[in-house]
Amino acid sequence: MSRNICIMKFGGNTLANKQKLLMAADLIKARYEQGFLPVIVASANGNLTDVLLDHAYSISRNPDKRELDMLITTGERVSVALLSIALREIGVPSVSLTGSQIGLITTCSHSGADILSLKGDRLVKELADGHVPVVAGFQGIGENKEITTLKRGGSDVSAVFLASHLGAKHVEMIKDVDGVYSADPNKDLKAQKYEVLDFDEMYKLALNGANVLHPDCVRLAKEKGIEIRIVHYQTGQTGTIIK
Repeated sequence: MSRNICIMKFGGNTLANKQKLLMAADLIKARYEQGFLPVIVASANGNLTDVLLDHAYSISRNPDKRELDMLITTGERVSVALLSIALREIGVPSVSLTGSQIGLITTCSHSGADILSLKGDRLVKELADGHVPVVAGFQGIGENKEITTLKRGGSDVSAVFLASHLGAKHVEMIKDVDGVYSADPNKDLKAQKYEVLDFDEMYKLALNGANVLHPDCVRLAKEKGIEIRIVHYQTGQTGTIIK
């Protein structure tokens, strides 16, 4: 492939409405025009997952976990389909894909599975055809062929896993914050933004409640040697690099 692969993971807040979806598409197009071949991992739009869970728990106090996985994985499917439609509208050849369609194999446990492997060549074929894959985060398919959801923060983990599998050097985590801070900048005016952090420092911050990245994602990035860049969804600028 002549283009370098660029993994871009969009959090739910960055896809919460039509305006943000179109901004996401523009940012992806900018990377595409810079000569990268983006691979997108998308979360469910805004609070859609919570809305779906509320529906389920309004019907049953203890809904079956398999059925919950079937329900809440639709949230990411909404995101990837709308984002792919937006990309095609502005001339970027894209294709939306579920976790099962790309062959993201997980353990068989529902509502908290772990990624085991990536089977099949669907992603590689789409990339070879020049398509931008828009992949549903937070989901895969169990070894028993059942739809599964990953542990909390699973979309971040999916993005790092795919970067490692596809040979990408870094992952862009597209967020509604402009970097990692020493404290919550909304509550502490003296909070300092970190330009660069090492994996161990970021892991400690994540364990202590920094919601920017999930600890499992940081641990996997360190293990695989994948640099993480925190990128603001409005500017496309990198605020913090974790390496």
